[in-house]
Amino acid sequence: MEAAQALAYCVATMQADSACAAAATGGIWHGFAPLGTVGPYILVTHQGGMDTTTANGARLFSDLVFQLKAVGPASSYAVLVAIADRIDALFKRTGPTATSSTSGVLSCIREQQITYSELVNGAQIDHLGGLYRLKFQQS
Repeated sequence: MEAAQALAYCVATMQADSACAAAATGGIWHGFAPLGTVGPYILVTHQGGMDTTTANGARLFSDLVFQLKAVGPASSYAVLVAIADRIDALFKRTGPTATSSTSGVLSCIREQQITYSELVNGAQIDHLGGLYRLKFQQS
C-alpha cells in the first residue's frame, strides 16, 4: 500500500537526518506519541489522498497528503522552529532524488503551514510544521 510505504519513507528520512533526530529528543512518531512522551518530538500523520489512474483503471501513482510537525512545550519554541525548518528542508523537493526515486517518491511539496497551540494539563503545547503532498509510486 502506497500510504504505508510513504509513511515509512517520511519517518526514515527524518530518522536518518542527524540534525532532525537530535533536535526531536522525544522521538519521531506515527499518529500519536506514547502517553508521557516529553517534547519536542515529531508526528507524522497521513491525512488523505487519491490515486491517479489510466483510462482503463491502472494506478499510475498515489497523490498523498501527510502532516509533518514538531510538537512540544512553548518553552521549547525555538527548537520547534528549528525542527519545522529542518522538516521543510528535507521534504520541499520538487522531484525525485537518488534516495527518494528508489523509495517511490515522485515529488514532494509543502502545501500549507501548520502553527497552533493547545493547553494540555495547564501547559501550552505548540505544533509547527506543514501539510506535504507526496506523489508516490508503489515500489
